[in-house]
Amino acid sequence: MARASKARKAEPPALRRDAAENRERLTAAAQKVFTALGTEATMEDVASAAGVGPATLYRRFPNKDALVQVVLEQFFRHLIALADDALRGPPEQCVEAYLTTVAHELASKRGLAHGLWGHLAPRALVAELEERTRLLVERARSVGAVEKQFTVGDIAATVWALRGIFQSGGPAADAASRRHVAFLLVGFRAGRPPSRRSNAFTG
Repeated sequence: MARASKARKAEPPALRRDAAENRERLTAAAQKVFTALGTEATMEDVASAAGVGPATLYRRFPNKDALVQVVLEQFFRHLIALADDALRGPPEQCVEAYLTTVAHELASKRGLAHGLWGHLAPRALVAELEERTRLLVERARSVGAVEKQFTVGDIAATVWALRGIFQSGGPAADAASRRHVAFLLVGFRAGRPPSRRSNAFTG
């Protein structure tokens, strides 16, 4: 009896792990679907991508809005972590690190752009990312890594340009976007030659 009691007590953590794994699988599928279809995606699309029935998805998320909010929060927390990595690196390379990670993610996953989702977007996290971006630009300018005229607006313009590449570039879009960033960095650096990191994207 004591052993059976201990076995029953051991079950809840395992069940919680299973539930967490199932939730992660559903949100990962949702991110892919929302990335591809944007606001046109349905709960049925997500369930199909996850390999489950719609009822299973609705047991975890009562409606599409709830699922969108979870996916966007995860995405923007991921972007903030990438921005923090760029900020922790050498100031001479922080803009390059940001453009090849954060900007690349924003451009390649246009369906997750906060502007598409209105009130469902995690405004506080978006503001955090914008602040990280501002600090990064100031840090790069302070050591002369970029032109003094370089602004957050130049980063935004880069994201817009990269989105165009991803929308029309097909299978070659990823390589083409990285090549485009490498050339942009030459201009941003006030005449400095491309770093080895940039050259790796131009082949």
